[in-house]
Amino acid sequence: MLRMSILILVSGWVLFALWVLASTPSLILTLWRSLDKVVARMHEPAVWPKVSLIVPARDEERKIEGAMRSKLGIDYPNLELIAVDDRSQDATGPILDRLAAEDPRLCVVHLDALPDGWLGKSHAMHVAAERATGEYLLFTDADVFFAPGVLRKAVTMCEARRLDHLALMPRMLSTGFFEQALELYFAMMLCIAAQPWLVRSSWRMSYVGIGAFNMVRRSAYELCGGHTTIRLDVLDDVKLGKLIKRTGLRQDVLDSAGGIRVQWQDSFWGVVRGLEKNGFAVFDYSLAKLTVATSLMALISLFPYFAVFLWPDVRGLGFLCALLFIHAAAAFAARRIGFRITVSAAMPVAIVTMIYTMWRSAFLTLRRQGVRWRDTFYPLSLLREHVY
Repeated sequence: MLRMSILILVSGWVLFALWVLASTPSLILTLWRSLDKVVARMHEPAVWPKVSLIVPARDEERKIEGAMRSKLGIDYPNLELIAVDDRSQDATGPILDRLAAEDPRLCVVHLDALPDGWLGKSHAMHVAAERATGEYLLFTDADVFFAPGVLRKAVTMCEARRLDHLALMPRMLSTGFFEQALELYFAMMLCIAAQPWLVRSSWRMSYVGIGAFNMVRRSAYELCGGHTTIRLDVLDDVKLGKLIKRTGLRQDVLDSAGGIRVQWQDSFWGVVRGLEKNGFAVFDYSLAKLTVATSLMALISLFPYFAVFLWPDVRGLGFLCALLFIHAAAAFAARRIGFRITVSAAMPVAIVTMIYTMWRSAFLTLRRQGVRWRDTFYPLSLLREHVY
């Protein structure tokens, strides 16, 4: 009995230590490093290099005009915009054409077909990159809103630090309580898994790519093979970061401090649905990896809630501290990304939902033997073959 009590006591404190070590640098140091703070100590370049801002879009008529106007409002002095209408069935194409008629910096490419061996979005970005003339290629999503000065700061950062790739974390525009909680927990798990504070180092296991803002030096993009190398990988944004890091190039990630904003999904269930295509892809379509990952997720995130009820005495003190740390870290992260601090109270719901979401993605992918994304079906065998 004494040995069991000691084991329980030690296990709780080990779990607490794991949370502190795994999340403190990732959440606190990463979120504290904002673009504004870092660039404030730098000088702007004497000559502004040309930036090609690339926007793939398919059936985005609901948000495309407002988001694109924010991009056209960027005050960067040497900018071209390339929007790719990728087989849209709605008014996305006409809206982009109308905006291009208003501003000569915007070039619109219309795609009517998807060649074999490509994901639609990756192909659209590949086509735009071939047409682009900028020294930097900035890949972003159709629904992302830009502040006027954010690109000047990003280029200043890249030029001063000689970066080949800069990713910026967007400010999330989610409004629902449980929607924010789920997105918050997802962001926390990504930070712990990727350890983004190490992205600046030469350690190739730490890399990052963010669909809202992936800015790559053209020479680096061409050196690593660009989207051709990851043409059938669903996680195109993350894998672009991985590709650049594994090539031995310089990379960094910063909080955009509100310089870029996006509403990832429009509801709590929308987040679950939004992860349908890539939840299983995160684990390379492997049930073994998914089982290990979700078991660890349940152990480190969910078990402390049960432990404090099972051992409401000194044996459970470590688990209680772990629980308090989880909620404190969640509250800090929520504040930094613009969410309500109170959403940290919904962590248990977010944890259970995230585990369900990952397994739901796996179940649907295996049942369909592939992924359906924007009305195009990609066979699972092909996706597995081309995981980068």
